[in-house]
Amino acid sequence: MKLKVTAAILFAAALIASIVFYQIYIAAYAHPVETVMAIATAAVAAVFLTVAMIVPQRLKLVTGISITLFFAVLLVGITFWLVRPYQLIYTELPEREATLESHLEEQYPEREWEISRSQLETHPIFMFEVVFDDEPQRPYLYLMDQDTMEGESDIEPHVPAE
Repeated sequence: MKLKVTAAILFAAALIASIVFYQIYIAAYAHPVETVMAIATAAVAAVFLTVAMIVPQRLKLVTGISITLFFAVLLVGITFWLVRPYQLIYTELPEREATLESHLEEQYPEREWEISRSQLETHPIFMFEVVFDDEPQRPYLYLMDQDTMEGESDIEPHVPAE
Protein backbone atom coordinates (compact mmCIF):
# COMPACT_ATOMS: atom_id res chain seq x y z
CA MET A 1 0.00 0.00 0.00
CA LYS A 2 2.87 2.39 0.83
CA LEU A 3 4.34 1.81 -2.63
CA LYS A 4 1.05 2.72 -4.32
CA VAL A 5 0.66 5.91 -2.28
CA THR A 6 4.27 6.86 -2.97
CA ALA A 7 3.79 6.23 -6.70
CA ALA A 8 0.63 8.35 -6.73
CA ILE A 9 2.36 11.20 -4.89
CA LEU A 10 5.38 11.07 -7.21
CA PHE A 11 3.14 11.08 -10.29
CA ALA A 12 1.11 14.01 -8.94
CA ALA A 13 4.30 15.96 -8.19
CA ALA A 14 5.72 15.21 -11.65
CA LEU A 15 2.41 16.17 -13.26
CA ILE A 16 2.28 19.49 -11.41
CA ALA A 17 5.92 20.22 -12.29
CA SER A 18 5.22 19.39 -15.94
CA ILE A 19 2.16 21.65 -16.04
CA VAL A 20 4.09 24.54 -14.50
CA PHE A 21 6.99 24.00 -16.93
CA TYR A 22 4.59 23.83 -19.89
CA GLN A 23 2.76 27.00 -18.84
CA ILE A 24 5.95 28.98 -18.26
CA TYR A 25 8.06 27.90 -21.22
CA ILE A 26 5.85 26.40 -23.93
CA ALA A 27 2.17 27.44 -23.72
CA ALA A 28 2.76 30.92 -25.17
CA TYR A 29 4.11 29.33 -28.36
CA ALA A 30 1.68 26.40 -28.57
CA HIS A 31 -1.59 26.13 -30.43
CA PRO A 32 -4.56 25.57 -28.07
CA VAL A 33 -5.17 22.14 -29.63
CA GLU A 34 -1.62 21.12 -28.71
CA THR A 35 -2.27 22.13 -25.11
CA VAL A 36 -5.42 20.00 -25.03
CA MET A 37 -3.52 17.06 -26.52
CA ALA A 38 -0.79 17.41 -23.89
CA ILE A 39 -3.43 17.32 -21.15
CA ALA A 40 -5.06 14.29 -22.79
CA THR A 41 -1.69 12.50 -22.82
CA ALA A 42 -1.29 13.17 -19.10
CA ALA A 43 -4.83 11.88 -18.50
CA VAL A 44 -4.09 8.64 -20.37
CA ALA A 45 -0.95 8.14 -18.28
CA ALA A 46 -3.00 8.78 -15.12
CA VAL A 47 -5.56 6.17 -16.20
CA PHE A 48 -2.85 3.53 -16.71
CA LEU A 49 -1.32 4.33 -13.32
CA THR A 50 -4.74 4.17 -11.65
CA VAL A 51 -5.48 0.80 -13.26
CA ALA A 52 -2.12 -0.51 -12.08
CA MET A 53 -2.89 0.66 -8.55
CA ILE A 54 -6.45 -0.66 -8.22
CA VAL A 55 -6.02 -4.06 -9.88
CA PRO A 56 -5.77 -6.83 -7.28
CA GLN A 57 -2.37 -8.44 -6.64
CA ARG A 58 -3.46 -11.75 -8.14
CA LEU A 59 -3.77 -10.14 -11.61
CA LYS A 60 -0.07 -9.42 -11.98
CA LEU A 61 -0.20 -9.57 -15.78
CA VAL A 62 -2.75 -6.73 -15.95
CA THR A 63 -0.72 -4.73 -13.44
CA GLY A 64 2.47 -5.29 -15.43
CA ILE A 65 0.83 -4.28 -18.70
CA SER A 66 -0.66 -1.16 -17.09
CA ILE A 67 2.67 -0.13 -15.59
CA THR A 68 4.45 -0.72 -18.90
CA LEU A 69 1.86 1.34 -20.79
CA PHE A 70 2.04 4.05 -18.11
CA PHE A 71 5.81 4.41 -18.52
CA ALA A 72 5.55 4.28 -22.32
CA VAL A 73 2.91 7.03 -22.43
CA LEU A 74 4.83 9.04 -19.83
CA LEU A 75 8.09 8.82 -21.78
CA VAL A 76 6.49 9.66 -25.11
CA GLY A 77 4.43 12.46 -23.55
CA ILE A 78 7.42 14.09 -21.87
CA THR A 79 9.47 13.84 -25.05
CA PHE A 80 6.72 15.03 -27.39
CA TRP A 81 5.05 17.71 -25.25
CA LEU A 82 7.94 19.05 -23.13
CA VAL A 83 11.42 18.29 -24.45
CA ARG A 84 10.86 18.73 -28.20
CA PRO A 85 8.85 21.99 -27.98
CA TYR A 86 11.37 23.45 -25.53
CA GLN A 87 14.21 22.57 -27.89
CA LEU A 88 12.35 24.09 -30.86
CA ILE A 89 11.47 27.30 -29.06
CA TYR A 90 14.74 28.00 -27.29
CA THR A 91 17.29 26.53 -29.72
CA GLU A 92 15.92 26.37 -33.26
CA LEU A 93 13.86 29.58 -33.28
CA PRO A 94 16.84 31.79 -32.34
CA GLU A 95 19.04 30.00 -34.92
CA ARG A 96 16.47 30.56 -37.65
CA GLU A 97 15.95 34.16 -36.65
CA ALA A 98 19.72 34.74 -36.76
CA THR A 99 19.87 33.18 -40.24
CA LEU A 100 17.08 35.49 -41.40
CA GLU A 101 18.82 38.45 -39.78
CA SER A 102 22.08 37.75 -41.62
CA HIS A 103 20.17 37.27 -44.90
CA LEU A 104 18.44 40.63 -44.46
CA GLU A 105 21.75 42.33 -43.62
CA GLU A 106 23.21 40.91 -46.82
CA GLN A 107 20.21 41.75 -49.03
CA TYR A 108 19.26 45.13 -47.55
CA PRO A 109 22.37 46.64 -45.93
CA GLU A 110 20.98 50.19 -46.05
CA ARG A 111 17.60 49.39 -44.45
CA GLU A 112 16.47 48.89 -40.87
CA TRP A 113 13.86 46.33 -39.83
CA GLU A 114 12.11 44.65 -36.96
CA ILE A 115 11.78 40.84 -36.81
CA SER A 116 9.10 39.07 -34.79
CA ARG A 117 7.43 35.70 -34.88
CA SER A 118 4.11 35.68 -36.73
CA GLN A 119 1.25 35.85 -34.25
CA LEU A 120 -1.31 34.08 -36.43
CA GLU A 121 -2.20 30.63 -35.07
CA THR A 122 -2.50 29.29 -38.60
CA HIS A 123 1.14 30.08 -39.34
CA PRO A 124 3.88 27.59 -38.51
CA ILE A 125 6.19 28.34 -35.60
CA PHE A 126 9.02 29.18 -38.01
CA MET A 127 7.12 31.97 -39.80
CA PHE A 128 8.72 35.34 -39.07
CA GLU A 129 7.26 38.77 -39.73
CA VAL A 130 9.66 41.47 -40.91
CA VAL A 131 8.63 45.11 -40.90
CA PHE A 132 11.03 47.55 -42.53
CA ASP A 133 11.28 51.00 -40.95
CA ASP A 134 10.65 52.69 -44.30
CA GLU A 135 7.54 50.50 -44.92
CA PRO A 136 5.85 50.22 -41.52
CA GLN A 137 2.44 49.36 -42.97
CA ARG A 138 3.69 46.46 -45.09
CA PRO A 139 4.86 43.37 -43.20
CA TYR A 140 6.78 40.64 -45.00
CA LEU A 141 6.53 37.02 -43.92
CA TYR A 142 9.52 34.68 -44.09
CA LEU A 143 9.11 30.95 -43.61
CA MET A 144 12.36 29.61 -42.18
CA ASP A 145 11.56 25.90 -42.49
CA GLN A 146 14.04 23.00 -42.61
CA ASP A 147 14.50 23.24 -46.40
CA THR A 148 15.37 26.91 -46.09
CA MET A 149 17.83 26.25 -43.27
CA GLU A 150 19.55 23.50 -45.28
CA GLY A 151 19.82 25.74 -48.35
CA GLU A 152 17.37 23.72 -50.44
CA SER A 153 14.94 26.66 -50.63
CA ASP A 154 15.73 30.33 -51.03
CA ILE A 155 14.83 32.81 -48.33
CA GLU A 156 11.93 34.56 -50.02
CA PRO A 157 9.44 37.01 -48.52
CA HIS A 158 5.76 36.21 -48.62
CA VAL A 159 3.72 39.38 -48.83
CA PRO A 160 0.35 38.92 -47.12
CA ALA A 161 -2.73 39.84 -49.12
CA GLU A 162 -4.19 43.21 -48.25
